[in-house]
Amino acid sequence: MYSKLESLRGVAACLVLLFHSHFIVGTKSLDFVKNSYLFVDFFFILSGFVLTLAYADKIRQGLAFREYISLRLGRIYPLHVFMLLVWVPYILGKQYFISAGYGGVDQFEHNNVYSFVSNLFLVHSMGVHDYLSWNHPSWSISVEFFTYIAFFILLTTFDRSGSKLFPLLVIIPGYAFLFSVNPAGQMDGTYDYGFIRCMSAFYCGVFLYRWKDDIAQGLARFNIHVLEIMAVALTVAAVCLAHRGDGYLVMTLASFCLLLMVFASPIHGFVGRLLDTSPLRSIGLWSYSIYLTHDIILSFFSNLYEVVFKAAPKNLGVWAVLINMALILLTVLISRFTYLYVEKYFRDKVKGLVSRKADEVPARAPVVEEAVLPPSK
Repeated sequence: MYSKLESLRGVAACLVLLFHSHFIVGTKSLDFVKNSYLFVDFFFILSGFVLTLAYADKIRQGLAFREYISLRLGRIYPLHVFMLLVWVPYILGKQYFISAGYGGVDQFEHNNVYSFVSNLFLVHSMGVHDYLSWNHPSWSISVEFFTYIAFFILLTTFDRSGSKLFPLLVIIPGYAFLFSVNPAGQMDGTYDYGFIRCMSAFYCGVFLYRWKDDIAQGLARFNIHVLEIMAVALTVAAVCLAHRGDGYLVMTLASFCLLLMVFASPIHGFVGRLLDTSPLRSIGLWSYSIYLTHDIILSFFSNLYEVVFKAAPKNLGVWAVLINMALILLTVLISRFTYLYVEKYFRDKVKGLVSRKADEVPARAPVVEEAVLPPSK
């Protein structure tokens, strides 16, 4: 039913890749690309929506925490660890070339044994460091994991009734805090305020799910083709303007919410039919892999360019466009294999194991699973 949302997730993952790319047309990135780090907030919102759909009722009906968190770990952890291990020889290699006189900064300052252990236990973005380390995008995996835990705790305590207004008790103070500590026009909390950022956006998704029927009735009054085009246009415009102030940031978050609700509709407009095509659905399916593999690919080719051409990869004109298209394609191809042989393989193993254990206790709620959302920098 929500295949278009999966495709949007894939598109957003590619936009985060462009945000991290060092290959720039001019001296700086376009505003849309420069602000595309915000699509991690779209991932968090979508995650809240999908997990509420998949787990909320099951948790209230008795799904055990051990089964729930095993499924979540089975979904996010194997690829996280795999990529962490891939980064180890890469960092060692970079440090060797730096010590050999090729230039660069000390790789062990942030990528050390301490940060490796914190990454291994998924606590590396919970305030234990004042920097990003190893596979930088995994900061969002860390905070999303702890958001999963908070979601379970709240559903079994203060949010047992599933009130439509309860999410506001998380959203309002969360964003009030973020706007108070971040410079105007920035929502860039990672290793410091990433958990609050994730919780706030995640509960926007919870809020949208609980109001989805009412929202759908309101949106049904409009032409679906017009709605889809407006939702995409508003998102592009809001992201372009996001750096201009907190009001534009709020507009960006609102545009993400609108985008989600419009494309959650079972009715397809022109854009919806495009998102429902096999290539875009495949990219959506591999989006978590795209998200976790892209940084090392970008780093390698950026370093290679600097060594070969003795210059930073800026002011490249049309070549930057072609190089970035090639890097997206390469990342997608690699992600297909990491999805099949790491992500999906271990997810299915864990799911099967948990399902067998659940079958031994018939009174428990059935085990469910859904796609994880790739959480920016």
